Parts: sequence; C-alpha cells; structure tokens
Amino acid sequence: MRWWNNKYLWLFFIGLFLFINANSAKVNAASILGKDKVSKIIIVFVDMSGSTNKARKSVYKNAFDMIYKSLDQGDRIVVGTITSHSYIDFKPKVDEEIPEKSVWLNRLKYEQHLANTKKKIQEGVDQLFNYKYGTQQTEILNSLNIADTIFHGEKKRKKILVLLSDMIQDSKEYKFEKVKITNKYIATIIKNRTGQKLIPNLSNVKIYVAGATAANSKKFRAIQLLWTRYFDASGADFSTHRYGHSLLEFEKDS
Repeated sequence: MRWWNNKYLWLFFIGLFLFINANSAKVNAASILGKDKVSKIIIVFVDMSGSTNKARKSVYKNAFDMIYKSLDQGDRIVVGTITSHSYIDFKPKVDEEIPEKSVWLNRLKYEQHLANTKKKIQEGVDQLFNYKYGTQQTEILNSLNIADTIFHGEKKRKKILVLLSDMIQDSKEYKFEKVKITNKYIATIIKNRTGQKLIPNLSNVKIYVAGATAANSKKFRAIQLLWTRYFDASGADFSTHRYGHSLLEFEKDS
C-alpha cells in the first residue's frame, strides 16, 4: 500500500514538472516569436484620379515599399482605391493577414504560406500602380468613412491609415482645387458633414499622407489645414509631420 502511495506521489511530481516546463516553453516561444508585440492593421487607400497617374508609379510605389517592409506576423493589410464611387462600390484590392509563427507549425509550411501571402499583396498593389487610366473625380472624404467601417471590427490591433493621394477632393459637393479654402470654408464642410452624420470615427487611428500636392505653396498649406481640422474632428491621431509629398518614415518606433 505504501509502495503504491509513493508511486502516485512520484507521478504527481513528474506531471507537475512537465506542466511547468511546458508553460515555460510557451512563454519563451512567445517572447522569441514576438507575440508580446502588438500587431497592426494598415489600411492603404490609393488615389486613382487622373492627376495621380505619374505619382502611382513613383511616390506611391516608394511609400508602399516602406509599408510592405514593416509588415510583421499577425498584421493585416487592406488596400483599396479612392475613386468617384469609393463609398458605393468599394471592394478591397488586397485584404491579407501575415501568418503568425508557431513552435508547433512546420517551418517549411509557414515559409510557403508567408511567401504566398506576400506575393498576393504585392501583385494586387502592382496592378493598381500600373493602371494606365485615372478617374475624373476623387471622393477622399467618403473614403474615410470606409476606413471607419473596416476599423470598427478591429479591437486588438494598432490602427493605421495611409492615404496615397494628392488630397485634392474633386466631387460634386467639394472641389478643393477651384475654391478658395478659408477658415469659413473648412468650418462649413465640417458642419455640413456633422449634420449629415458623415464625420467618421477615427479615434486611435494613426494617419499618414503621401502624395499631397497643390498648385502652389499657399494652396498646399490651405488644403493641409483643412485636412488637419477634419482629422481632428474625426478624433484621429494626426500630425502635419506625417503629411507631405513623400512618405519620409513609417512606424520607425514600432
């Protein structure tokens, strides 16, 4: 009887030892694989207006290369277009998630899955950048509402929005290039869209803009001020340091 009690006692301690070591291995694996790092969702909207045909092959492409290199396991990337019908018939060109590493997953299978995912992303984006024809109008404002919808379902990932655009809204309602942008004009846009419940909720969303341009420096600053105030009204994390013709840096501190 005593022998049986000792046997069960030894089995208990062996089981406890294995359990502790298994959990320790999981913690170490998580640390090695970067599981403690917060993954991100990046939405990239590409301006497809005719005025951006050259920028898509240069400025936008260079900016996306930086975004692409930042992708890490667990990240989701959504790439869509800014057109005259963005809000009505939006369909993402890319919506992929970078696979996560696992100590239980075959390394070869993981590498194949990762390569296939990155290939899909690159091919989808290349098709947009190589598109020869542009749309006549640009609905940048309504594109932000699409971003709001996509971000709404994301509860854990860090939210980032990248606008590859000249930022010159050209729609039936607003034509930034043709009007004089004043404080009153900016306030009117925000008031009208607030009344229509069209201001997106972009709280905790970090915004980058690359491709911004204008006829002259005065117009550039006026359009930049308009977007600064509009992003502020939406609750976004925005700084003019992340607004320009080129994407100078992207998530260096991440």
